[in-house]
Amino acid sequence: MSGLRYMKDVILGKRNDHCFRMVLTGNPNLKLSEIGIPCHVAEKLQIAEQLNRWNEERLKTCCNLRILEKGEIRIRREGKLVRIRHNEKVQVGDTIYRPLNDGDTVLINRPPSIHQHSLIALSVKVLPVNSVVSINPLICSPFCGDFDGDCLHGYVPQSINTRVELSELVSLDRQLINGQSGRNLLSLSHDSLTAAYLVKEDGVLLNLFQMQQLEMFCPNHSPLPAIVKAPLLSNPVWTGKQLFSMLFPPEFDYVFAPSDVVIHNGDLICSSEGSSWLRDADGNLFQSLIKHYQGKVLDFLHAAQEVLCEWLSMRGLSVSLLDLYLSPDTDSQKNMMDEIFYGLQEAEQTCNFKQLMVDSCQDFLAGNDEETNRFMVLDVEQMCYEKQRSAALSQASVDSFKQVFRDIQNLLYKYANKDNSLFTMFKAGSKGNLLKLVQHSMCLGLQHSLVPLSFRFPHQLSCAAWNNQKSHILTQKVDDTDESAKKYIPYAVVESSFVKGLNPLECFVHSVTTRDTSFSDNADLPGTLSRRLMFFMRDLCTAYDGTVRNAYGDQVVQFCYNIDKGTFSPTSCPDKLVSQGNNLPDGIGGQPVGSLSACAISEAAYSALDQPISLLESSPLLNLKRVLECGSKRSNADQTMSLFLSGKLVRRRHGQEYGALEVKNHLERLIFKDIVSTVSIIFSPQMSSENRFSPWVCHFHVFKDIVKRRRLTVHSIIDALHMHCTNAKRLWKINLPDMQVTSKACSIIDMENEDDTFCITVTIVECKTSRIELDVIQDMVIPSLLEAVVKGFPEIKKVEILWNEDFRVPNSHKPAPGELYLRVSVSGDFGITKLWSVLMNDCLQLMDIIDWTRSHPDNINQFCLAFGIDAGWRFFLNNMKSAISDTGKSILNEHLHLAANCLSATGEFVGLNSKGLKQQREHAFVSSPFMQACFSNPSACFVKAAKTGVADNLQGTIDLLAWGRVPRIGTGGQFDIVYSMKDEELAEPVDVYKLLGDSINSKKQDIEFEVPKVFNPTSEKHSSPFKGALRDSVFDEWKKIETKTRSLLRGRLTLNDVQRLERNLKNILRKYPIDHRVSEADWDTLMMALYFHPHRVEKIGSGAKEIKVGHHPDHADSRCFFLVRTDETTVDFSYRKCVVGALEIIAPCRAQSYKSKWLQHGSL
Repeated sequence: MSGLRYMKDVILGKRNDHCFRMVLTGNPNLKLSEIGIPCHVAEKLQIAEQLNRWNEERLKTCCNLRILEKGEIRIRREGKLVRIRHNEKVQVGDTIYRPLNDGDTVLINRPPSIHQHSLIALSVKVLPVNSVVSINPLICSPFCGDFDGDCLHGYVPQSINTRVELSELVSLDRQLINGQSGRNLLSLSHDSLTAAYLVKEDGVLLNLFQMQQLEMFCPNHSPLPAIVKAPLLSNPVWTGKQLFSMLFPPEFDYVFAPSDVVIHNGDLICSSEGSSWLRDADGNLFQSLIKHYQGKVLDFLHAAQEVLCEWLSMRGLSVSLLDLYLSPDTDSQKNMMDEIFYGLQEAEQTCNFKQLMVDSCQDFLAGNDEETNRFMVLDVEQMCYEKQRSAALSQASVDSFKQVFRDIQNLLYKYANKDNSLFTMFKAGSKGNLLKLVQHSMCLGLQHSLVPLSFRFPHQLSCAAWNNQKSHILTQKVDDTDESAKKYIPYAVVESSFVKGLNPLECFVHSVTTRDTSFSDNADLPGTLSRRLMFFMRDLCTAYDGTVRNAYGDQVVQFCYNIDKGTFSPTSCPDKLVSQGNNLPDGIGGQPVGSLSACAISEAAYSALDQPISLLESSPLLNLKRVLECGSKRSNADQTMSLFLSGKLVRRRHGQEYGALEVKNHLERLIFKDIVSTVSIIFSPQMSSENRFSPWVCHFHVFKDIVKRRRLTVHSIIDALHMHCTNAKRLWKINLPDMQVTSKACSIIDMENEDDTFCITVTIVECKTSRIELDVIQDMVIPSLLEAVVKGFPEIKKVEILWNEDFRVPNSHKPAPGELYLRVSVSGDFGITKLWSVLMNDCLQLMDIIDWTRSHPDNINQFCLAFGIDAGWRFFLNNMKSAISDTGKSILNEHLHLAANCLSATGEFVGLNSKGLKQQREHAFVSSPFMQACFSNPSACFVKAAKTGVADNLQGTIDLLAWGRVPRIGTGGQFDIVYSMKDEELAEPVDVYKLLGDSINSKKQDIEFEVPKVFNPTSEKHSSPFKGALRDSVFDEWKKIETKTRSLLRGRLTLNDVQRLERNLKNILRKYPIDHRVSEADWDTLMMALYFHPHRVEKIGSGAKEIKVGHHPDHADSRCFFLVRTDETTVDFSYRKCVVGALEIIAPCRAQSYKSKWLQHGSL
């Protein structure tokens, strides 16, 4: 064992005796926070507990029972293991190893741990079962598992500190928000989601017996029946919506506009068809419950699961083969199959039309493709052959077929029976997807391979057509190459469905095009990205000053973690101005934000494995890899640039198309060999009085149509050849002889090719003292001339005209969104560093055609060289957002910003490799040979460190854990204690916890300060929010003297700030009903305003509990605010006096006029 394997298994690997691994099963009777452990397993899993007077009776009873069973037990006393037998007693302070009991905490994990919620602490429930562990089905999603043989790993904590950390950090009720996307982690699923979808239907009615049965599981009592008496009903009945409403808290209000869902005071008023508001859509039901009733969400989910599953068992739901036929009516089935047949015909016609519009198909349309002449009789078979030979044709056909096939899929909604169980589960979102249901019941549709194969499919999928194709291949060859030696992209349309049955060829086509080996070569890529991201980011954590720092060298990577704070307003609460899903408390250090960001991005990479890599479409996984690797920095590496066309071109008809062709024709290099059909060397002695020519004359036969298409002339080609020879001698030091290049009639051109080509003749000028041999012309002169660039620029290898749907030209009147743009491939063979500058110089003649404000290099390093690191950071961030979006995942901005800042901490972007890691450590002036050895090539890292005498301080997380130390994250994070008790200076070192305890109990520290809860509007004088300006600095000054506070406020606030505060207070007073409590955000605004009240100390009294809106005690027609104190007393206050107090501080000259104005109205 050597290398990285040794580092992983021996150095970094840890063994634990207090763990288990068992097969997972579901048990809906368990609470969501519980895990069922078999009793015989719980007996063997021991947990350490110290004996004290609180648990003495319980532990002694446990010990006596185990002694009776085994004869002796082992305990730990004073650090040593001691055997206890029948006649011995345990003592207070002994550590007892007892079996797992109900209520104990265990840490559960299902590998691979690709995100932070893979680790969850659950409460033990000992069950009389064998060999399996049970959890509630609703918590499968965090583990990304199911019940088809998956295994769970469990770890039993042994210390009190560990158990407390598990309960406070990774228990299920602490992980209700998905740290990756900010959405809810749990929701209804499977049977409960199907039942929730069905119970909301209008025709669902329940009688008294059913309601009594279901009320046993509901947290609330049943309401009055919806229908008391009706002609066809003998007893009162309740609706399904009423049953669903019994699950909500009584004061719960919720609105989900996309599905017309309205819940008022806990009653479900209305809801349309659809269940997205019960799952993971933005603003779904559980997000609202978490926001308002966070401590009761798990209880709500469990109660909803019990009620809905019980109701579903009463109603009944079963799936049979009849559900695959969608509609039981024979006529409806026939009509559906007819529409499918006509729809597939339309799809095929659309595909053929799109195929003919591709440029590469023009030879076929003109009948000039010699390779396919034998197919010209069968047009359809020819089209099928062509689309399987060309990736461009195949992609065009696939895209057009998908557009038409959507209409075929929508037939499912038209013909499927309402009571179809498969369709019901699909609409509920609990099981299945639309494509699978269509393939089972309607048709398989398009089947195309994701990898090239050595064979192709016939147009007609039948055994006879396959045999005819094979016999034809055996008897003929194409271009002297066997058909089996070619590569094809198999493409076929299967008209049958699984219900109808597939013939052998259709079954073969389906199996070939859906095999999972299409992405096997990149199956390890997500794991590699995850490992590298962890090495780069695991040591990033928040500090107490709000910055994000690296444990190596305490380097500041980001100044503030809560980047996306939204829009500030005077009523904004700073504790809520954070990104969705981020609950990092202000002032709490040690949060492992780097690991969380790495996990979030890694999970997106793993999810991209569901989208196999194809020749026809770009892979989201490879796109994400390309973005994170930050491109190549080698000077000889080829680069791509994106050029966007000017918006002025849209004013002309087809302006963008002509503009794109003009740029392509101007930039793209055309090599002489690309326009030459044949090269001949003719022995033709020539006599001249001035020069001596070689008898070997080179004849280059040039295609006329290519020359015309690229707008070349004979003179321009001759000048380009002369220029190439000159550069070869002067720049490249190639010893080429002098040449004479001419164009004249050639006697060796075939008569039948005379109209298609013309001849360029190259004659070698010999020196008088030497002769040019034929070998020199063959091996040096002709190859050099064929590489000459006759059009465009040598560094521009290729220019592609592409369509981009993500952009649209401003002020464009085109009906379709998107625009044409060009991708320019620039060669790095010339050793040019700033390729963007070279491209701009090449485009000097076309400056007006190109929009340079949006054009850019695609490589992040070239982008930074061209526009700077700040613009490059934004470019990298946008690319990463796009790549993550392509994987189908959504990630919080905090994670993406931190990843971008981590990779650019050195001032330039580094790749996810050992070289990039080394650059970061050198930039921070930190040496970490152990961590770099764990990353790659351990022996080389250790040998180099030993030779240079480098010492490793083991500052990182992986270093400390490997050597048995506490990492500096989480509860092990560092913090400073500021000790300012000058009159009690320390004469000798003391215990820090004793010092803190004495300081807390000091009478001198028992000073009460009345500080408003929040003061966080946006000031016009300072762009930063008051959270940083007032909450940290000014609040401390308020604790000293009032006069200094006034000067600080006067310097930070403006008159407009006070006027905006007045408007907000007026709106708050008007928008609430009488005797209604204000919201938390409005509470913050009112408490901030109350600071300016002249009698705020008397108003607040014993402390503020809540604020309500009520009628003024002296003026019944006017409103005012009422402050409810903690001692339940109530006092009114006027917000206008608060405004006057603020004006007296900020603008005293305006305070008197404001006061006089409202005294006239009698409202002050």
